[in-house]
Parts: sequence; structure tokens; C-alpha cells
Amino acid sequence: MAGSTFQTNPFDLYKLLDDCHRGNIQLPDFQRSWVWDEDRIKSLIASVSRAFPVGALMTLDTGGEVNFKPRPVEGAPAEAKSNRPQSLLLDGQQRMTSLYQVTLRGKVVETVTPKKKKVKRWFYIDINKALDPSLDREEAIVGVPEDRIVRGEFGREGGPDLSAAEREYELMMYPVTQVFDWDKWQDGFDKHWKGDENEQRRELFRQFKREVLENFKYYRVPVIALDRNTSKEAVCVVFEKVNTGGKPLDAFELVTAMYAAEGHELRKDWYGD
Repeated sequence: MAGSTFQTNPFDLYKLLDDCHRGNIQLPDFQRSWVWDEDRIKSLIASVSRAFPVGALMTLDTGGEVNFKPRPVEGAPAEAKSNRPQSLLLDGQQRMTSLYQVTLRGKVVETVTPKKKKVKRWFYIDINKALDPSLDREEAIVGVPEDRIVRGEFGREGGPDLSAAEREYELMMYPVTQVFDWDKWQDGFDKHWKGDENEQRRELFRQFKREVLENFKYYRVPVIALDRNTSKEAVCVVFEKVNTGGKPLDAFELVTAMYAAEGHELRKDWYGD
């Protein structure tokens, strides 16, 4: 009797990102590198902050006939590579890597502008703009340079200086690196804005926590999990079908995927080290 070789379940976003960090979820080694630009990252942050759907993921349980060589998501610590993954991410690499980079990793994000200029960015949510119903949420997502000082033309300072936590509190700019763990930041914020005269500001942050930050904490992602009995031919066909958002896979990449399932690094054999 025919039966389904996959199941679909929702998983907490934090759990999925933590699994990427630990190496429990990895990528097939033939997957392309992470390539999302700054604007797409901002749009993704905005969607999650409003609890909007960002699409399902597709994974393959490891330990079956298909034996792709794994590699951790970009930016994961070195220890992740030594961990044997429980599943491989076939679809959703760009979204998961982007969210991991801007939230859980806790380091500056190396990305590109829409014009492909390499930049390093920290991401913030403007609290006042995020709570303004007349504004698009993407307007509240801000990318700042590595030193957290925004400059105008010719390198002169022209925007906010967020190089210290006190400046974040003063300017009501919340770091995306702390969307899953806000207690310490809130303690500093409340201390900065102490006193009865600042109760309105403290209440504004509590509203921001309820309407924005809790969307990250309770966000769930649907995951289509292919079980370990799925054939390698089926996996490669699925991989071809789901990876249609960017440059389509060519025949060489599909053959590379097939050989990777047998432990052969065809790309290295073809192009060299």
C-alpha cells in the first residue's frame, strides 16, 4: 500500500535556529552559499516581527540511503561541523541563514547592498516606528555599520550613534540580536528611563514587547520533513523543484548532488581545490 514519505509539522523558530547553531540541522554540501542582500533581510525581519508567514522549510532526515555530505549554515560555530546532523535543509537555506545571522549568532552580518556592494551590518528595530500603524513595518527595520555609527556623505556622521547601550535606550532602537532574550536589555532600558516622569516610555517598551518581540518568541515555521527512506532520485527531483526562487539548478549541479549522495566531491574533481 502506498504511503507518504514525509510529514509536515510546525516548529518554533527559535528551536530551528538553535538547531542550526548546534549543527543538528545542516545543509547538503552542494547547496549554494548564502547570498541575500540587506533589503531582503530587512523584509524578512519585518515579516516575522508581524507574525506574517515566510514560507515552509523542507528537510531530509539523515541516516538513510541518501548520504549527502553536510556542512553547517553560514556563520555557525566550528563545533557545529563536528556534530552529526539530524536533518539536512533542502529548501529554506536563505531564510534560515538570514534569520540565524541577524538574531542568534550575535555577530555583525556580512551581506551586500542591492547594488552588490559588500557591507557589514547590525540590524535594529525602531520602537516608535514599529508601533506606528501608519507606517510599513519595513520602515522600522534599520541596518547600521559595524561600528554602529551611521554616517552621511563623505563619511561625516549624519545619523544615529548606537555604539553604546545607553544610546540604544535614548534613541529607542532595539537590537535584533536580542529578539529572543530581552530581559537584560529591558532592565537597562528601565534603569535609563527611571522615574515617574518616564513611565510612558517604559509602557511604550512593554507594548513593543507584546506586539513585536513576542512575535519572534512564538513564531512557528511549517517544516516538510522527508523521511530517511526517501530515494536519492526523489530527493534530487524535489531539490530541483523547490529551488526555483533564484538561479535554477543546472544539470551539472544535479549530477553533483547525485554523486554527493555517494560521498564523491564531483565539483572538486572537476574544478580542483
